[in-house]
Amino acid sequence: MQSINLFISNSHSPKLPNPPPVKLSLPFPTSISLLPISRTLRETSLVIKASDNGSGGVLSAAPQDQAISAATAVSDPSSIDVDAVTETELKENGFRSTRRTKLICTIGPATCGAEQLEALAVGGMNVARINMCHGTREWHREVIQRVRRLNEEKGYAVAVMMDTEGSEIHMGDLGGASSAKAEDGEIWTFSVRAFDSPLPERTINVNYGGFAEDVEVGDELLVDGGMVRFEVLEKIGPDVKCRCTDPGLLLPRANLTFWRDGSLVRERNAMLPTISSKDWLDIDFGIAEGVEFIAISFVKSAEVIKHLRSYIKARARDGDISVIAKIESIDSLKNLEEIIRASDGAMVARGDLGAQIPLEQVPSEQQRIVQSCRQLNKPVIVASQLLESMIEYPTPTRAEVADVSEAVRQRADALMLSGESAMGQYPDKALTVLRSVSLRIEKWWREEKRHEAMELPGIASSFTDRISEEICNSAAKMANNLEVDAIFVYTKAGHMASLLSRCRPDCPIFAFTTTTSIRRRLNLQWGLIPFRLSFTDDMESNLNKTFSLLKSRGMIKSGDLVIAVSDMLQSIQVMNVP
Repeated sequence: MQSINLFISNSHSPKLPNPPPVKLSLPFPTSISLLPISRTLRETSLVIKASDNGSGGVLSAAPQDQAISAATAVSDPSSIDVDAVTETELKENGFRSTRRTKLICTIGPATCGAEQLEALAVGGMNVARINMCHGTREWHREVIQRVRRLNEEKGYAVAVMMDTEGSEIHMGDLGGASSAKAEDGEIWTFSVRAFDSPLPERTINVNYGGFAEDVEVGDELLVDGGMVRFEVLEKIGPDVKCRCTDPGLLLPRANLTFWRDGSLVRERNAMLPTISSKDWLDIDFGIAEGVEFIAISFVKSAEVIKHLRSYIKARARDGDISVIAKIESIDSLKNLEEIIRASDGAMVARGDLGAQIPLEQVPSEQQRIVQSCRQLNKPVIVASQLLESMIEYPTPTRAEVADVSEAVRQRADALMLSGESAMGQYPDKALTVLRSVSLRIEKWWREEKRHEAMELPGIASSFTDRISEEICNSAAKMANNLEVDAIFVYTKAGHMASLLSRCRPDCPIFAFTTTTSIRRRLNLQWGLIPFRLSFTDDMESNLNKTFSLLKSRGMIKSGDLVIAVSDMLQSIQVMNVP
């Protein structure tokens, strides 16, 4: 038997006047009118009991003593884990100041130290990304340990995402150099030979042994999605001589694609496995280190994701590592919906994607991916070249700011810095740009009341899940109409918090969960402010405890209007903080 309890607080507040009847539509043949009730310290509870087969509902009403008493609440500030930056923002600027779009920073030589990591956390980093294309596993282990210590000692909830290298054709590590500059007209050698260090001048290793056989004279070679371009001049054994036609910065292990007669040559790439033998070793490393997310490069089909998820489930602690599918190839676009359904989230890897489809097609594909992920309730990350110029310069171009603004306007869950934070000269400033642009566009969106008309299709696979979905949809709509200050969601697995995030309400969502790992995973999703809190199935006790703890920290105050939902007792409660 499923129960939905709809509570309306009776305590007087200027923010919640006597309301007219409000009708809520539910997923079974019943509707409810929430009527004005007397201003007493008691609540009237409307309870719907619905059979699991969805055949109908029985409506009953009974007064219950649901007064929220601050005097009886538990006062133990140490029993809740709160992100230090969010706590400060709430104290200083209030609910509406909180940033909803999450920020991911790729960690590299410029940001791998403890002080640099803390500076990124203070600046708003929600997820630290480690790229297995670079560095040793021992180096990455040290970074993960520093992030964990930062969380434990300073109260952050920074998650760790491990990004696999993939099997696509790419350059070597430039002999240990952090970058190399290719100038217009220079002749460079791309070779599959193994050189003793140092590499000969203007020579680049290629990881694919058949490279010299597959390319032809006259082919166009694109580095990192076209950031640098070469023309193939001649082939000499394992070496390929090329002339630089579009100068730029060469980065270690950058992706390589080659074009012939205006078309991408992709036969060889299509035969390469999505997950290489090195990737499997890196995945084992990520499982052992307990990362929150594993991002898989060049996903071609849903089968790869399903196989990896079953592998993780058999080996990871509680199987609680999320798999992110990187959408960066023609194959991934063809199989987009099935890939998103099979994964726990997606990344729009625009750099490599732009090397396989016409550049003018990338913006529309980005919007399609973002919308598909939201409809299917999967977090989506927009990545690659957001602030590329800030690798070398302290301010972004106006076009880059417009690009970031568009990703925020599309309501993507997260934005990601790559080279800007990994090896750029101004990682903190780049993060500040992402944060300030996100806040400004989000504020503009709310002020203009731009509630987008995106149709969110039903995604529930059971009647119980359908009830949860309808509750979250209704709670988000009520939050916007009543202009509440925050939505509280008590969730053990994070599912209802995710459903609320999908709705993109105006107010922030306080997501309370009992485990640290779920808390960190929720930190990737739009609008969620994750807390670790021990709670029970007794919602009155949970709310008493939460109000007391947050008030003691100055994060909420008496009179604030909140909506509370829970995945233990499926319910919507509207109340003022006592």
